[in-house]
Amino acid sequence: MTLSERVDTLLGDKKELAKQIALVAAPILIFLWFFHPAVLDPTNVSWLFQKDWGQHVLGWHAFRYGADGFNHQNLLAHPTGLSVIYTDSNPLFALPLKPISPLLPANFQYIGPWFLFCICAHFYLAYKLLQRHAPSFWAALVGAVLLTLVPTLFNRIMHDTLVAQFLILWAFYIYFEITSPRGKAIHWAIMLGITGFIHPYILIMVLALWGAEQLRRVWPQLMAREFIQVARTVGVAILTLLAPIITLGLSGAYAPGQSAGSFGYGFYSMGLDALFNPSRKDFTFGGLVSVPQDGGQSMEGFMYMGAGLLFLIVAAIVLFYRSEGARTIRDTLSKSVWLIGPFVVLFVIALSSKVQFYNIEIFKYETPKALDGVLGIMRASGRMFWPMAYFMVLLAILTVYRTRLKTVAIILPLALVIQVIDIAPFAKSVHSETAMAANRTVYQKVPSKLWDDLITNADLVSFQPANAHINKRLFYELTWRSVSHAVPVNTMYAARPHPRQTQLERIAHANFNEGKLDPDTLYVFFNKCQAPAGAQHRLRELDGLFILPPVKMLDKLPQVPQVPGIEYDEDYNFTWNALGSCFLEDNWLSPDSKGVWSRAGQPAELNLPLADRPRHDISLSLSLLSFLSGNKTKVYVNDRLLTHLDLTTQITDHEIVIPRRWIKGKSLNIRLEPDLEASLKPSPKASASARKLGIRLYDLRLSETKG
Repeated sequence: MTLSERVDTLLGDKKELAKQIALVAAPILIFLWFFHPAVLDPTNVSWLFQKDWGQHVLGWHAFRYGADGFNHQNLLAHPTGLSVIYTDSNPLFALPLKPISPLLPANFQYIGPWFLFCICAHFYLAYKLLQRHAPSFWAALVGAVLLTLVPTLFNRIMHDTLVAQFLILWAFYIYFEITSPRGKAIHWAIMLGITGFIHPYILIMVLALWGAEQLRRVWPQLMAREFIQVARTVGVAILTLLAPIITLGLSGAYAPGQSAGSFGYGFYSMGLDALFNPSRKDFTFGGLVSVPQDGGQSMEGFMYMGAGLLFLIVAAIVLFYRSEGARTIRDTLSKSVWLIGPFVVLFVIALSSKVQFYNIEIFKYETPKALDGVLGIMRASGRMFWPMAYFMVLLAILTVYRTRLKTVAIILPLALVIQVIDIAPFAKSVHSETAMAANRTVYQKVPSKLWDDLITNADLVSFQPANAHINKRLFYELTWRSVSHAVPVNTMYAARPHPRQTQLERIAHANFNEGKLDPDTLYVFFNKCQAPAGAQHRLRELDGLFILPPVKMLDKLPQVPQVPGIEYDEDYNFTWNALGSCFLEDNWLSPDSKGVWSRAGQPAELNLPLADRPRHDISLSLSLLSFLSGNKTKVYVNDRLLTHLDLTTQITDHEIVIPRRWIKGKSLNIRLEPDLEASLKPSPKASASARKLGIRLYDLRLSETKG
């Protein structure tokens, strides 16, 4: 070998090494741009005790310590329990890790490493999709980076299993790049089976692409009347479809009594402006045209592409009409024709029953009742546009590849630069979500070690009311402590609530309010409410929380806290995390993020503890509404009829003067009783569910009148 040949070989080896380094470094750098590296430590769990992450990691933790079946645990939402798929705990990891759980550290999580895996798999599949078509390695590399820097991918980090959007790229890879029928069938079976372990929403998306593949094969056979081939193709398709059916079953999707559907279809939709309206300001260019979207659209309907990808798509369209080379993309378009039908279906589902553009409702329609169950499974319907978004980017990149090298060298880097500049503030926001991984303190809300004694001496930890959303960090920390000792908890935030468990929680809360308490249960108050009748002697305080310890542990906490009374001229609202929820007595439903509903046609009571007895008459201010026009409601104070209120379908403020002589002791009992003899007509704008509700209470205020 001559010297020149040796130099060429050496340079070639270095170039090949540089390519390999670039392929490894690119996804890692993308990961570090969006995530704090401390999340990769599997023993670091504290950062997960927020938002949906706590649900997912607790589901795994409970399955690890309290499995009562192959895929089920009963430590959370006791006694019914939940399957790992209904706590979104990634059965792909939870099921194989369960048998080796005794070998793992006491605190163990796989969500952080999962994020790195998803980003690397996403980048790798993007590169494999583009590699054969790219005019050079670097063009393929830049294209893969662009196909990875789709904001939708990182906007879902709070729902970690939905970061598995590499599965969509895998489906496109099977559709476009694998030519052997046998190879396709094997790939589809493996990919669909894995998706069944990860998340049903992504499974619906990739099944749409799988359906396009089946159409592409079966239709020509039908046209040629090759019915034996049709039977074989359909048979192979059915066998392929068995894979996700089996893995969903292994994940616990078919648990007895569990519903896969829920409310929300039509609320969590996608607006027609979603591709170019980020509905948030943390984008350099996108923030300039950002307009808040309606309700659930801002999260589930988020589909902003980023200025760089929008530029790339527009550039590809222009090139298609102006460049002969770009028009050769028609061969790919001809292969894509079978995707049109599934894409239309996904698009209609994503828009749902309420079609909007920049918060302007274009039209709305009622979905058939017969479809409620099916549509309830896809309640977060806005997500269904993801495959189309990725296809648009993929097609744009492939179109640019068909042009001159000079054009490729200008368009792709320019698109990347614009995209990076645009999403840089967004990347910073996303990174901040995992920044608390630097603080490894597990118990920040409940640091006292006395909790361990209380929990181990209890048969059950009962949160009252049973609503984890009131204070997620508190719930997650204390539940982690409980599950670590294999002590069950009475509730859980689930992906799909179990109807039987929901009913049991309502019954348990009613028993709690009536003072029917278990001596061996540790009751934890989300708000500093008065203890139920007959249990005041059991009320204690630990780490600022009101609790009723197990009776045998009462001497561990001798201090009885002072329950706060209502202060005059203070506003008290009735959201789930506000003190007003402590005043709710009979016939109220669970408070939500705005207020609380009473049960239709039932008298609803409030018990208002006073900080001190008034010196004058009291003015009581209430904010109320009703979906029943002409709702005349009687107001009783300490069982005495005081006045009538005329409620409307709009929020109205009502002032009621309560004579001082009516007030005995330091409490006020307020009863709102609908006049059933009144002629009530539902508002035409009222939904079917709203018509079953009574009075909506938002807030109240007590003020002393001037004597």
